[in-house]
Amino acid sequence: MNIVIRTAGDRTIVRPDTTWEKNSDDFFPPDFVDLVSWSPVMFARVSKLGRSVGPQFARRYYDSIGFGLLLYPENLIDGSSEGYATASCLDHTSYLPVPLFNLATAASADNRFTVRKDGRELFSISPGDPLRESVIGISLIERLIVETTRMVYIRKGDFVAAELCPRKKLLSRDEPPARITASFCDNTVLDFEIRY
Repeated sequence: MNIVIRTAGDRTIVRPDTTWEKNSDDFFPPDFVDLVSWSPVMFARVSKLGRSVGPQFARRYYDSIGFGLLLYPENLIDGSSEGYATASCLDHTSYLPVPLFNLATAASADNRFTVRKDGRELFSISPGDPLRESVIGISLIERLIVETTRMVYIRKGDFVAAELCPRKKLLSRDEPPARITASFCDNTVLDFEIRY
C-alpha cells in the first residue's frame, strides 16, 4: 500500500505505508526533529489498479474519501530533493483516519473539515461548497487520480491525497505538547498529541 500525494506545489510524491497512522496515536518526533510542520489533505481509497487514467474514467478508481493531515520534520527539508524525500518517509507522519466517508457525504456543502491545535482553529473548509469546487471536493479527487496516474500506478488499497494548502509550522521542540484534533461531518476523525 502506497500513499500517492499531490503536493500544494502540484508535484507528485509517494509516501510508503510505514508513514500511515490510521489510529490517531500520539506522535513523538525523533531527537533530530526540532520543528514539525503540517498540511491538511483530502484523500481517497483506490478501488482498482490504474495507470494513465482518463478524466471520464476517474470515478471508477476510488470508493470513499476522507480528510487528514501530513506531518513533516522541517529539519530534513534543506532545499534539496533528497531532503524533501527523506522528510516524506518518516514513520507515522501520514494521519489518514479510517473509516472513510461515502461520496454523498463528501459532496455535501453542510459538512466541514476543521483542524484545531489545543482547541484553536488552524484550518477549515467545506468540500461541497460550490464556490470552492475547483479547490476541493469530488472533482479534486478525480483530477488527482488523472494527474498522479500519469507518473505512477495506483493499486487497490492505495491512497491518493491532495494537500489543501502549503505546509505550515505546527510545533517546535521548545513548545509544550500540543493536542491536534480534526473533525468532519460532526465526527472527530483525529485526536492525538505531539510530544517531544
